[in-house]
Amino acid sequence: MRTTFLLLIYSSLLSTWVFGQGKIEWSFDYAPFPNSIQVHAKIESGWHLYALDLDPSIGPVPTQIVLEKNKLVKEIAPFTASVPAQKTFDPIFGAELSYHENIFEAKNQIVVKKPTTIKGELTYMLCDDKRCLPPQTIPFEIKVTPQKFEKPN
Repeated sequence: MRTTFLLLIYSSLLSTWVFGQGKIEWSFDYAPFPNSIQVHAKIESGWHLYALDLDPSIGPVPTQIVLEKNKLVKEIAPFTASVPAQKTFDPIFGAELSYHENIFEAKNQIVVKKPTTIKGELTYMLCDDKRCLPPQTIPFEIKVTPQKFEKPN
């Protein structure tokens, strides 16, 4: 009986995880000018991703991007969305929610002292008009190199 119950729970969690994998595609890049980490997501039609600035006390999990400490990199500014979030009042949460549909783009500014690899984690939650998938946290790594400027002759 216990084995059957554990198998049922495992199958349920696995199906939820597999179901959510195809709903969003992430990419992480370094842009040497203007020295920034850039995060992009393609979101399947009908689904949305909560905004970076969403108040977590409302209920849904906001998108969060955290870089590991690295002595060779200094963050100048926090991550901000390049595409404005949509806003709507959600009667279930009793509050105005900000979210992104179709695409999500965010960037921050950094200073790179020497070539290195930046590591970080991104946490997000996807919902459609009927359900939300459990929050996911994905690790990422990006190779960065300082920008070199040459003096004109």
